[in-house]
Amino acid sequence: KAAIIMRLQAIGEECLNQARSGHKYKNQTGNLCSSIGYCITDDGNIINQGLWQSIAGKDGNGADGKNAGMQYMQEIASEKATQGITFIMVAGMPYAQYVEAMSLDVLDTSEQMAVKKIRAMLDKLFKK
Repeated sequence: KAAIIMRLQAIGEECLNQARSGHKYKNQTGNLCSSIGYCITDDGNIINQGLWQSIAGKDGNGADGKNAGMQYMQEIASEKATQGITFIMVAGMPYAQYVEAMSLDVLDTSEQMAVKKIRAMLDKLFKK
C-alpha cells in the first residue's frame, strides 16, 4: 500500500508539473494555474497532496486561484473518495472547463498522462 501511494505521489508531481508548464492559455491573473493540484486519499482521508503555489500572472498573484483549488480539492475528496486509495487532480477555478473547451489544455494532457501511468503501475502490480 505504501509503495502504491509513493508511486501515485510521483505520478501526481509529474502531472502537476505538466499542467502548470504545458498550458497554452495566457496566464493573466495566475489564478487558473494556481488552482491546479492533486491529492491521494485513503478511505476518504487526504493523506498526500501536491504543494499548492500561488503562481503570478501578468495581472495578479494567483492567490485566489490557490485558495479556490484547495477548497475544490477538499470538496471533491469528501464527495468522491470514500473507500480505498484514490488519486484526484483538479483545476479549481470555475472557468477551467471553458478554457479547456477552447482547446487550451488545462488538465486534459495531465489527465491522459495520469491514466496511462496509473494503468501501467496497476498492470505491473497485478501482472499474472
